[in-house]
Formats: sequence, structure tokens, C-alpha cells
Amino acid sequence: MSMTKEKIASQALIRLGATPITSFTANTREASVVSTMYDTVKESLFSYANWNFATKKVALAQLSETILDKRYTKVYALPSSIVKVVGLFDANGFYDTEYSIENNKVYTTLGNANLAYIEQQAEADFPAFFSEVLVAKLAFEMSEAITGIGSIHERLYQEFQQKLRQARISDGQENPPSSIIGTGSLIRAHQGQYIVRS
Repeated sequence: MSMTKEKIASQALIRLGATPITSFTANTREASVVSTMYDTVKESLFSYANWNFATKKVALAQLSETILDKRYTKVYALPSSIVKVVGLFDANGFYDTEYSIENNKVYTTLGNANLAYIEQQAEADFPAFFSEVLVAKLAFEMSEAITGIGSIHERLYQEFQQKLRQARISDGQENPPSSIIGTGSLIRAHQGQYIVRS
């Protein structure tokens, strides 16, 4: 089922025992609360994990400016759609850890820098697990404003945390596990291979 902002918001409202909405601009208390909180809640959720479905990789455009921090030799503009940086890597796919992000720019020593980052996606492109966790987070965040009952706040928070854990597991299963290090001498030794040093 293709999701929309209204469907996600309505599912959250139903969990609170409130009336679902058909529009964010409707003249109701529910619509007023949802329209105020929805975008902030959604963006914060994108920053909670390195979601595979929302990861994008691009070559960065180098800027010409004087770099005051002499640890770095290059500066690049970050994409305007960025929510969170996953990592910076070179033309060979090797990730670099020596960089600094300031004012929507990244400072590095890489001559040709590529960026992996999290980008917001349209609701219609959400995997089911992400829609579920967004519904749970929205219900938690709106609970007191909609119901005026503080006692359900903690229960909804726990439900959100459970959905978030499940979503991270589901998202992580989309790709095969990455190798952290190559087969080095210690690993080869454990495999029974002899290491000959000249």
C-alpha cells in the first residue's frame, strides 16, 4: 500500500483514540497538531540510523575558497537534501575519517571526494518497517497534545523504541554484511596458514 503523509498521520491519531484526518489543513485540533509536528518528527527519524533505503552516494563539487585549517587541503559543498553524513570516500571506495563538516561544507584532504549520506524520501517510497516506526514515533510525540493524558506517554515511548529496533534490523538485512578488515596475517594464522617473512 502506497503511503501518504495523511495516512501515516491518521494511523498515529487512531492509536491515540483520536479522529483521523484527510488533510493537514483541515480546521481540526488533530490537523493543527499534526501539521505542526509531522515534518520535524519525520526528519528526526531519518537521522536515527544509517538507513539503507535512504542512503545516497554522490561525487562532491569542490569549492574554491581559502582554507584556514591547515589540516585540510580541499573543501566541498554538501548536497542541500542531506539529513546525515554516513561517510566520505575516495575514487577507490576507501572511506576517510579525517574530515570536518562546517556550514554545509566538508573539509578534507581527498582530491576527489565522494559522499554517502542519508536523504529524506517521499512517503510513497517508505518501506513498511519505516512507515510503522514513523507512526509509532508520531503517536508518542503527539500523545500529550492530542489526549492530554500523560500516563500513556511512557507506553507509547516504549512501543516506539521497540518499533525502531525492529526497523533497524529489517533495514540492515537488505544488504550483505560488510567486511570490516581484510584477511590479515592474524586471521590467516588462525586459519592454519603459515606466514613467511623475508
